[in-house]
Amino acid sequence: MNLKALVIAGLCAATAAPALAEPASTRGYELADAYFRRGNFSSAYLVGLPAAHAGDPRAQYMLGLMSFHGLGPVTRNLAESARWFSLAAARGHGESQFALAQAYARGDGVPVDRKRSIQWLERAAVGGHTPSMMSLARLHDEGLELPRNRERATQWVRHAAELGDTRAQALLSERLRDGVGASADPEAAKAWNEKALAAGEPLALVRRAQEVNDAADARRADLVDAYAAASFAEQRAEGDTRMAATRLKGELAKKLTPSDMAEAGEKVAEWRARQPM
Repeated sequence: MNLKALVIAGLCAATAAPALAEPASTRGYELADAYFRRGNFSSAYLVGLPAAHAGDPRAQYMLGLMSFHGLGPVTRNLAESARWFSLAAARGHGESQFALAQAYARGDGVPVDRKRSIQWLERAAVGGHTPSMMSLARLHDEGLELPRNRERATQWVRHAAELGDTRAQALLSERLRDGVGASADPEAAKAWNEKALAAGEPLALVRRAQEVNDAADARRADLVDAYAAASFAEQRAEGDTRMAATRLKGELAKKLTPSDMAEAGEKVAEWRARQPM
């Protein structure tokens, strides 16, 4: 995914935040957002700036992104991006609170301040921002900046899963299966994994493919489904999950015929067509 796509994806996530501005600034933001999504950053800036000055946190977040990445007429300026993120964060905007937490963790336009970074992460998480919840879970799991607390980590993962974060659902399934930070609960683990699978979560797809690959008596239909799952996960995942999907594809291919793999390809095309744009 290129930089522009990443930035637009981040802005799209921000549109779910509650609008706290006056109707006029809200209309201004909506027009700026439309320009931004089309890649017309100059018009997005000109229309979004008044909305940001009027106090719309979504517009402030957008200008923070533009300053951070140097988009359109805006020169890359980390201090300016942190200023816009701070304004929006103070108004309860979860994406901005998360961005500000990252800024304090890395020293992007502000002094490095681990304590303030954690505070903003916690504010965003309490407000329902699932990436912040998952970040706090990781910090508690690994004992980074926060005391190691597997139970608290699982609680944050559960909160994110309950709000619909599909990766959190897959991770919660693993933790409940293995009894990490909570009592082992095989039935609940299975139910959470099914939710993640239904949403096409790569981690859950890889796990299902691995289960089939490890089975000594796997049926042909299950092998085809597993190959399709690994293929779909490979297209959507990154990092270790993508590497695992690629490895599984290779192992499963040895158990299938070319026509089996063609059938799996049709399943992948169907799954892709059902995914939201």
